[in-house]
Amino acid sequence: MKTEDLLNLISDADPESVKEAGEYDIRTDKPEITHKPNRRMKWILPAVCVASAALAVIAVLLFRSGRTTVNDNGIQNTETTGVTTEISPHATKAEVIRVEASYPASVGKELSLQEFMDSGAQQEWWNEKLASIDTDSRLESSINSYYSTIMQKLLTGTDENTVCSPLNTYVAFAMLAEITSGESRNQVLKMLNISDMETLRKNVKNLWETNYADTPAAQSLLANSVWLTNTIKYNDNTLKTLAEQYYASSFCGVPGSTEFDEALQKWTDDNTGNLLSDYSKEMTIPEEMVMQLVSTIYFKAQWTEPFESEKTSESVFHGTKKETTVNMMHKEKNTFAYVTNNFTQVTLGLTNGGAMHFYLPQPGVDVNTLVSDPDVLKAARWNENDENFLYSEIKMSIPKFKISGTQDLSGTMKELGVTDVFDHTVSDFTPITDELNELFLSKADHAALVEIDEQGVTGTAYTAITVEMESLPKETIDFNLDRPFMFMITGPDGSVLFSGIVRNIE
Repeated sequence: MKTEDLLNLISDADPESVKEAGEYDIRTDKPEITHKPNRRMKWILPAVCVASAALAVIAVLLFRSGRTTVNDNGIQNTETTGVTTEISPHATKAEVIRVEASYPASVGKELSLQEFMDSGAQQEWWNEKLASIDTDSRLESSINSYYSTIMQKLLTGTDENTVCSPLNTYVAFAMLAEITSGESRNQVLKMLNISDMETLRKNVKNLWETNYADTPAAQSLLANSVWLTNTIKYNDNTLKTLAEQYYASSFCGVPGSTEFDEALQKWTDDNTGNLLSDYSKEMTIPEEMVMQLVSTIYFKAQWTEPFESEKTSESVFHGTKKETTVNMMHKEKNTFAYVTNNFTQVTLGLTNGGAMHFYLPQPGVDVNTLVSDPDVLKAARWNENDENFLYSEIKMSIPKFKISGTQDLSGTMKELGVTDVFDHTVSDFTPITDELNELFLSKADHAALVEIDEQGVTGTAYTAITVEMESLPKETIDFNLDRPFMFMITGPDGSVLFSGIVRNIE
């Protein structure tokens, strides 16, 4: 639907119906209501909907993608691109609601890359970011422990390429902790190596402030969303916490509908640069779903010193399965390398203030053992007192590559002690809803991609966690009208309008 078509639809709306819509503001504890809502709707956040003729209701939600701006009051707003999702009028309940999180504002987006770098805006932005970084060693240690553990689980045990986003999974699991309680929450916190929710929220806040960037030189965009069925009463305070603490926008619709699936897939694609569409096209919202948490990251940054494309040449890469010809980038640079008995590491700087680290196992060392080597994380952080840092003339040969993959996190979670959320008889999801007792985590999927070339690095990932309601076992019945049968057609009051028996069909 085009924007002008939407405006025409809204202009034809019944004014009294529009009047009943409200706007949820995450800065307040309650929705702002301009008209007393229907008692049937009192448990949900006010819907943005348009009512049409007597028995047909179509609700339209503008799903937002694009950049954020700041108005005169300092309130950040997302610019809509006019993408719409329509819920079928044949659904029994077609309301779609939204709690929208406000994301950090972009910096210098009106400038070209060269203007941004020449103006000094990049250095000013970076200095402000450094000042905001929480250097609490306790927080850093707990996150590093999780990173090491999750990389061991997701990167080893196969001869295939593997890729993941430890940060992305951390944020997704942190949101899972928010919607659980009791032993269910304790198990998630233990997996994250965190003792309490206050510390976890501080960790997530620090991760956002440190890693979120939207500038001409680099993008590191984090986003979260919550997908809800429109038949359950949810805890507004928990949704508010997810919006404020995790920048998670909430969407509500009809599970099992094509429209809701497409909305989920589009939101995910918009927030992963459309680079994971081969995986996101399989994302669905099953009929039994109570909620789905989705966390994404999109990353793009240039090398501070790009490779010269004319120096790229074909070379042989000796893989675990076979040798292949690759495009190898070359550079000579005087810099520090981190050298141990297990590996040699070289770091290349990125324009977002970050870096990419390459680890080459020493001859005879299995690359899989590096994932659990504590020196790997040490090498990623400069320490002038660490004698393993050696200043050298380094002749780099680094292959251009693009790898991607998807993994089921359920097994990993169970191995790390998170079991209760998978069992509907003991799971505790009361922070998000107390209407249902037998909820369980049915899926936890992770997809990631990383690509490098002469100019820089692109990476993206998503984690999707689905919570469903335990349903009664379903019997399979074959209903094949291949012999004489009876039929009836009834009116709205149950009156039998037609009936008959079909004994033969010509």
